Amino acid sequence: INPMHPVRGLQAIFAIIVLGLMAYVSSWWASHWRQSSPAQISFLLFTSVWSLTTLLPIFLIPLKFAHLLSSAGFRWGLVALDALSMLFWFAGFIALAVFLNGRICFGQVCDVARAGAVFGGLSW
Repeated sequence: INPMHPVRGLQAIFAIIVLGLMAYVSSWWASHWRQSSPAQISFLLFTSVWSLTTLLPIFLIPLKFAHLLSSAGFRWGLVALDALSMLFWFAGFIALAVFLNGRICFGQVCDVARAGAVFGGLSW
């Protein structure tokens, strides 16, 4: 087993956790305030889906299509996908943390949003 497989599995688990947490916050916001959720919440939703989508080629190409890795373009493409995902996670969890810091926030939905920021930071 490749030592990166557990790391990629953990990335997928954290992305699913953040997806669920941010979907809850977005749903609550839309039903409570009757408007779209803040961009910070939507961006972390996007980042979770992006991460899950990019984990497929990052995981499967070395596993099933190892012959493609002989090309430097494929290797750098995978590195670029990973770097872009890292940038998205960093921007997303920082933006959400700043957004939550500047608000009077209490209750379960705020705890869920804070947990989303924490798991976003761990995903970064």
